[in-house]
Amino acid sequence: MAEHILIVDDDPLLCNLFEITLRRKDYETQVAYSGKDALEYVESTPVDLILLDVMMADLNGFDVLRRLRENPALNTIPVVFLTARVDAISQKTGLDIGAVEYLTKPISPEALLERVQAVLAARK
Repeated sequence: MAEHILIVDDDPLLCNLFEITLRRKDYETQVAYSGKDALEYVESTPVDLILLDVMMADLNGFDVLRRLRENPALNTIPVVFLTARVDAISQKTGLDIGAVEYLTKPISPEALLERVQAVLAARK
């Protein structure tokens, strides 16, 4: 059974690129274009990994991750931030609230796959 990855980003072009990259390696993907949509999705559908942008209009990625970590049914889902925010404070914040990785855009498809594979392998 393929691992299920939720991509959360408000940029449809990036979501499409990430989906193509991941599906080529037989991952199942779903896209949420807002933090609110992401939270609603994971409450009804199990996922193995979340790729999460920080800067979004409704709920930023930090708030999404905080809500995931507060929910006992969802707090073990690994979250990888994939964001344009490159400052050290944002990176520290993301990791401190529970992200397993903090990656910055732009990211090559190869690097994305490498990190996704490593996170999923560590989960097994």
